Amino acid sequence: MNPMKIIVIEALGLHLGYLGCYGNDWVATPNLDRLALEGVVFDWHFADQPELQARTPWNERSVGTGIYVVPGQNAPRPNTSARPNVVQIDSLADFADRAMTALYPNGEWLWIEGPSLLPPWTLDDELLEAYFDEDDVEEGLRPWRNPPLDVVAPDDAQILRLQNTYAGVVTFFDAQLGKLLDHVRDNEDLLICVTARSGLPLGEHGMIGAPRPALHDELVHVPLVMRLPRKEKAGLRIAALTQPIDLLPTFLETLSQSIPPMHGNSLWPLIREEVEAARPFALSMMRIGEHESWLMRTPDHALHVANATAADETPKFQLFMKPEDRWEVNDLHQQQIESAEEMEAELRRFVQSLSEPEA
Repeated sequence: MNPMKIIVIEALGLHLGYLGCYGNDWVATPNLDRLALEGVVFDWHFADQPELQARTPWNERSVGTGIYVVPGQNAPRPNTSARPNVVQIDSLADFADRAMTALYPNGEWLWIEGPSLLPPWTLDDELLEAYFDEDDVEEGLRPWRNPPLDVVAPDDAQILRLQNTYAGVVTFFDAQLGKLLDHVRDNEDLLICVTARSGLPLGEHGMIGAPRPALHDELVHVPLVMRLPRKEKAGLRIAALTQPIDLLPTFLETLSQSIPPMHGNSLWPLIREEVEAARPFALSMMRIGEHESWLMRTPDHALHVANATAADETPKFQLFMKPEDRWEVNDLHQQQIESAEEMEAELRRFVQSLSEPEA
């Protein structure tokens, strides 16, 4: 294999709550867990531009510019000529084989967009049934291969089917990842990054997928694991707010290239333990149809602003305590309205600054 310095695997629809290295204790992800032990785990990584499908080209996304992309505005132009070899691999079934083929072109930096973990799930029955026990079978519960990506009100049995089926999908993804990692394991000069373009809502807030722009943790809180060359900093966990806009400057620094002005910050100062934080808050934005939502995530709070720009609708607010309320079930907006108003004012000032020429 030709030498390559960076490989990024950016899955779609990878729910952080199903990964062992992020606290899950019932879904088997041994390969990602091993990568985490050998690498650096970022605990508070939030997608600023979540997408469940790979529709926006890499160089029009925040990861390709290091700049926040505001919904409804033209994507900023990349202000660096450096870019990876971008390969899109949607298929989960043969992801490892196709990814290994993509390793051979010359270049220092490979970015794999995929695989997709979204339904419909067409894996073999044996794989999808891995987390269904005898009691489930006796009750007639089987894998839910094609749940609707829509607003839903699933009953307990459907939730169980959905969670168990997705758990099998995640374990299969982990096996594919392991096959790829084994293929490159002897290259000690390689930086391997595993992350996700988005999580995947699985009924937590009445939705499967993202039929509406609800920026809850199951959609925007995504994994970021980096195994550095020669396993430097193995086992380090970083509890600082990071975002995909930080990846471009990080990899430019890795390749000893200049970093032009951008919203993102290189993560190397965090990795070298020179600083404790990269930013005071994380920002996520999403528009679906006429509905646009913003999220301002600080270490202590998550402020959601729904219908943030609609001229004929009053914005709706939600405020959740962090990290106690991990999956955002207890809205404290009315109880802490002063704090919410202060956060909203700061959020709107910041979003407005993104639209100004000097931003």
